[in-house]
Amino acid sequence: MISYCPACWREVPERIHVCPYCKADVERLTLERDYVNKLIAALDHPEPTTPVRAAWILGIRKETLAISHMARLTRESEDPYIVEAAVEALGKIGESTCLEVLRSAARHGAVRVRVKAQQALLLIQRGTPAPRDCPDTPGADRCD
Repeated sequence: MISYCPACWREVPERIHVCPYCKADVERLTLERDYVNKLIAALDHPEPTTPVRAAWILGIRKETLAISHMARLTRESEDPYIVEAAVEALGKIGESTCLEVLRSAARHGAVRVRVKAQQALLLIQRGTPAPRDCPDTPGADRCD
């Protein structure tokens, strides 16, 4: 299994106590952070599917604590898939504080980002809750 330092995101040996690169106390950081803060930290992970997954989970959980971090990703990331995931998550969170970022994302260079931003804006402006992502379960007609 590949391990990363939770402070600098460099690859490190498993079960180390101090990062050999940034000297962060890896053990303390790992134990101190709660689940939401670990997800927020994962938004900056260098492996691109990790921020996408973290944004998706934060959006499903409607974690308002993550809004400023995902807004930063929307403005600063050069990866359209990461921006799309952040925009979609902001729409799922559904706070009006996200409107400015989403309006800006609606003018993004990538079509996929613009489409997600327009969908998110409609959801927030209508006050419609975002649809929940549910696993495909035969016979299930709702999410619990």
